[in-house]
Amino acid sequence: MLSLRGYSPLSYRRIGHADVGVIFHLDLDPDQVERYLGPIEDIQSAVRDGLAHTVIGIEADGALVGFYVLHPDRRDNACWWLGWLALDRHQQGCGYGRLAMAQIMVSLHLIVGCRRVRLLVDPSNSHAIRLYAQAGFHQIGVHESGELILEAVLSDVAAIEDIVALLRASSASKRARRAGRLRLSPGPHAGLVIGVERGPPGA
Repeated sequence: MLSLRGYSPLSYRRIGHADVGVIFHLDLDPDQVERYLGPIEDIQSAVRDGLAHTVIGIEADGALVGFYVLHPDRRDNACWWLGWLALDRHQQGCGYGRLAMAQIMVSLHLIVGCRRVRLLVDPSNSHAIRLYAQAGFHQIGVHESGELILEAVLSDVAAIEDIVALLRASSASKRARRAGRLRLSPGPHAGLVIGVERGPPGA
């Protein structure tokens, strides 16, 4: 697991539907919640109502620092949706988002039958769009909500390995730059880096 001095490696664990309330303990950026994620209560309700939804907790030093949600498209078994990727605001700006995206791409590639992954993103969220582009996503449409529909194809193992290497290298570079500045808190744009908006269709 990638780690730099002063930062903990990330680990991941499945959060059961009965325990999804633990995400309330994260200190999420209020502006991010308002603009991108939506109310945490709505996320919790959607996950509990969606039997195929899988919530993955992102942890550092055994403490929950973020989460994301995956579920298959009910209309297309070869397609999965990524939703509600969020990090505690005190953990943003140090490259954890890129490390999480690398893990997400690996996890999805290992799902039998999964060939494509989609997500929604606000067109104004340029930092997130750039992150998703690094992860192999491209726009395929516009959702009725006005959000962009992005898709990544998972058929090429070599491409996935290249994407993961790129994301991890970008994360290491960003964390090194941040450590060099001795910056103890994320900048004002940090909340824009993460945010798969308001969950996937059919949530």
